[in-house]
Amino acid sequence: MNNMLEKIFNLRERGTDVKTEILAGVATFLTMAYIIVVNPAILSKTGMPFSGVLFATVLVCAFSSIAMGLYANLPYGVAPGMGINAFFTFTLVLGMGVRWETALGAVFVSGIIFIILSVTGVRTEIIKAIPNSLRYGVAVGIGIFLALIGLESVGFIVSKKATVVGFGNLNLVIILFLVGLILTSILVIKKIRGAFIIGITATSVITLVTSVIGMSAGWLTRPIVTIPEGLFALPTLDVFFKLDIAGALSFGMILPVFTLLFTDMFDSISTFLGVAEVAGLIDENGQPVNVEKALLADAFSTTISGLLGSSSGTTYIESAVGVREGAEPV
Repeated sequence: MNNMLEKIFNLRERGTDVKTEILAGVATFLTMAYIIVVNPAILSKTGMPFSGVLFATVLVCAFSSIAMGLYANLPYGVAPGMGINAFFTFTLVLGMGVRWETALGAVFVSGIIFIILSVTGVRTEIIKAIPNSLRYGVAVGIGIFLALIGLESVGFIVSKKATVVGFGNLNLVIILFLVGLILTSILVIKKIRGAFIIGITATSVITLVTSVIGMSAGWLTRPIVTIPEGLFALPTLDVFFKLDIAGALSFGMILPVFTLLFTDMFDSISTFLGVAEVAGLIDENGQPVNVEKALLADAFSTTISGLLGSSSGTTYIESAVGVREGAEPV
């Protein structure tokens, strides 16, 4: 089995093995898993069923990431993009009054255009035209954006009129966040194999134990986290193939479709370039390896997103975590 996987993915040629790849895959999954809940939480504000979007999100993540691995042979996770889902919800549907079915149709149409641009090599030429300084800058910018989302989600930073951003009030959630951040940072600095996996798992366990003890002792009015009532639930197909393609092709949807197109395109290109630099998957000409296949897999993700019932899929910067875990010395 190991020999077959090594042959399919050229593991020895890239200086890795099956064990390392499994570890890196788990790390990437743990850092990306938030999108399974966050994406339906955002899209459900449009009136889309939460459970339906959740199942669609899972399928988009699975099909897209598998396509990226099998077709492009690259360690990039793909899932519905943060920022794009906010545009879908707050600008397209709630702001412009577009029906969510029509918005899904716009995602699908933009995906088809993506595929055309990828097959004809237009997206590849765009990548070649981006200077290295801009590649690094955009990748760092995406990382800062995600860090800002995380800090805001736990209440570490809050919105303030005077300074735009300010510190939130110290509470138990923030203390647990700091414990997890410090623990993971120490593991990373010490170059411990599986640092991110250990840090995420340890923080989750500590938070769960603290929540249970706090509720039992009475110094918590509500749990920080709750244990799921069950391990399995039947999926719902409420948003499957509910897209309105005809509506998306109307004259009034030209601007929204092209906004989705260019937002998704430059989001995926910048992320792809950033992760490729971290992974060292750069050819002798300074360009990412298998760039054509990777962009086509990314375009495929956007297309199936519209069909399955989610906002556009894109390459995730969190893939760099898995790359780093895989690059750690044994």
